[in-house]
Amino acid sequence: MAPDGTNDVNGRPRRIIAGIRERRQAVHELLSHGCPLRGISRDLQLDYYTIRRHARTPDVDDLLVKVTSRRTLLDDFKPNIYKRFAEGCHNAGQPDLP
Repeated sequence: MAPDGTNDVNGRPRRIIAGIRERRQAVHELLSHGCPLRGISRDLQLDYYTIRRHARTPDVDDLLVKVTSRRTLLDDFKPNIYKRFAEGCHNAGQPDLP
């Protein structure tokens, strides 16, 4: 199974995605109780501008765009890597078999 932006190779949610979702939920929960942004920043031990971005963003998917669509140096090789992994090659030093 090839991972998409939100799941890893094993189909589990990526930790960074889960963390962003949890932080956003915590920020909006505290906002609903009337807490100020600076207080939320202090309580959650996060930067004020991070709290402000979470508070101003209407949808969590808007926060995840950079994380889920980030390019890496491996992007060009990933189809071959996933294919070889599915074929049972779990060792990078294992040669290609004809």
